[in-house]
Amino acid sequence: MVAIPESDLKTSLGALILGGMVCTGLTGIVAMQTVLYFRLFSRDQFSTKLKVAVVSVLDLLHSAMIAAANYMYFVSNFGDAEITDRVFWAVGISIALTAILTVLVHLFFALRLFKLSKGNYWITVPIAFLAIARVANNAAHAVAAFVTTVELIRLGSFYEFGQHFRWVFTLGLVLSSVVDFLITGGLCYYLRRNRTGTGRFDHILDSVTLYTVENGLLTSVTTLVSLIFWLVKPHVLIYLGLHFAISKLYANSFLASMNARKILRAQSQSQSGSGHRLPVIFTSRGMRHSNADQLNLGTRVQITVDKTVDYATDDLPDSISTDQKGHSQSKV
Repeated sequence: MVAIPESDLKTSLGALILGGMVCTGLTGIVAMQTVLYFRLFSRDQFSTKLKVAVVSVLDLLHSAMIAAANYMYFVSNFGDAEITDRVFWAVGISIALTAILTVLVHLFFALRLFKLSKGNYWITVPIAFLAIARVANNAAHAVAAFVTTVELIRLGSFYEFGQHFRWVFTLGLVLSSVVDFLITGGLCYYLRRNRTGTGRFDHILDSVTLYTVENGLLTSVTTLVSLIFWLVKPHVLIYLGLHFAISKLYANSFLASMNARKILRAQSQSQSGSGHRLPVIFTSRGMRHSNADQLNLGTRVQITVDKTVDYATDDLPDSISTDQKGHSQSKV
């Protein structure tokens, strides 16, 4: 244990409680998006539903670990002046869950980039390798994300962990940021290549590109800020408070991309006269079963049908037949 200045103690505890509050709010958004997904896409493939369920369960477990950690910091060890240097088991498990969620979401977007690039292995394979390296590459040196969790719990001190394994946590955050930038840049590049010069279709692609940039920047910037605080002030737990929110941002990014298909595909269908559809990044086999369900966004559509009835007048009296012919000519 090391002596912790009072100012650093207050800052660390404040960062932990604010990080926990942000996590709670983001978890609520994840839950809302999960419910929305299962209501809108009940016909999706089982594998797709399983991905959403796994992400949601992992996010819920992560929130439980954050709540348990905050209880240990603020209640169980109330009054301990060196409490912010202690590492509880819940903190270690939350870091492992963050690593798992990050890898799953990175691989999901890497697969979308693979489809959008029409099978370009030169781009997607390095991204997938870096994403897996976030957890597995360090395992060869006994310092993987899971080993990091074990070492944190074993040492029981952030200071001791920083002295021996500081580069481990640094490498994980760096890899995460690099993969974010590569995926965002790759998706934007191929989306721009799909522009056709058709104003309405290009407007949809611009919306998808902006959405991709916003998602990528949000996760990468948060990760970078956490990395900066880890390198500059490792004895103050601001980086940990930010790290609490990282997994939530990835979960929300994944679920938002799944739910965005409803509106984006509806916009694409409305431009059917141009002969274009949205690129493969927002397609799903399960959504092909019912076109009517895709467009059921709460907008009433009124269809007016004009029916024309032809009468045979051969058997009618000549006077009636003549009147009808004259009436028809006057309409023409």
